[in-house]
Amino acid sequence: MSVREFVRSKVPAAIDRPGRRLASASPLGPPGGLMLPLLALLAFMFVGPIVAIVLFSVQTENVISLSVADWTLEAYREIVQGTLSGEGVYGEVTLNTIVISALTTVVAFVVSYPAAYALATKVRRFKLPILIALIIPLFTSVNIRVYGWVLFLINDGVFDLLAGSVGLNAPSIIYTRSAVVLGTVYVYLPYMLFPIYLSISTIDESLLEAASDLGAGRTKQFVDVILPLSKPGVIIGSLFVFVLSLGAEVEAELLGGGTIYTAASNISYSFGYSQNWPLGSAQAVGLLLITTVCGVVILRTIDLTEIASRGGSR
Repeated sequence: MSVREFVRSKVPAAIDRPGRRLASASPLGPPGGLMLPLLALLAFMFVGPIVAIVLFSVQTENVISLSVADWTLEAYREIVQGTLSGEGVYGEVTLNTIVISALTTVVAFVVSYPAAYALATKVRRFKLPILIALIIPLFTSVNIRVYGWVLFLINDGVFDLLAGSVGLNAPSIIYTRSAVVLGTVYVYLPYMLFPIYLSISTIDESLLEAASDLGAGRTKQFVDVILPLSKPGVIIGSLFVFVLSLGAEVEAELLGGGTIYTAASNISYSFGYSQNWPLGSAQAVGLLLITTVCGVVILRTIDLTEIASRGGSR
């Protein structure tokens, strides 16, 4: 008896002809069954809370009513009117959130791209220790890391001590928008660095050799080969940093000293101190819509299948 005949005799329902597996007729069978735990987790921890937030955003008080007649868009009206007119905190919140997220993304890119390029193409001997050093801070609470920056930048803190030791009298940036941007860049820098590093490291070296054979120098190779092929990493990293910094609350609260209002800090204030859950939910829905639109628009500019095939071919 051949091996194929032996296998078919043991699992006849799994194969209808040599070399081809039958698809499971049951939705609970593979691969559907293997996806059930993930789908259940997403439904319970992602879809459920979002549905609750959307329902709360159309309520008149901090209790969910399923009667459509009791729903109202008053919270959305207040946010939109306040943002367009600049009245209240909404105009300031919108401006701070956009500026901080945009500056964080730009600064993180400027710092990360040269470092990612060096790690992917130049560094050989100490690459692993450097990557470990970059990853280790991710295992530490964001609160602890931001508190470290507060102690560093606060008046008469570490920065003033170091500046004074060399005769400098640098102005303090604590409790300013610049301090918040510094904190968000520090916290979210790895989310820009690693996608760019992985994108550059998956570039086939034969492409650079071919460009060199055709007379392209180092600068020409970088501009015409490395930079275009690293675009997916730049886009994904920018998406991560921009979206995450949109929801930066700890950085705004600690480094902004309660004077720099962002969308995340305003949502926290609405849910906590003011106990206005419909207003907080409406702000959360607005922030979710912004991040969703940004994600869809940005991801449509790259080919994820091409990226996956490039990484798998190495």
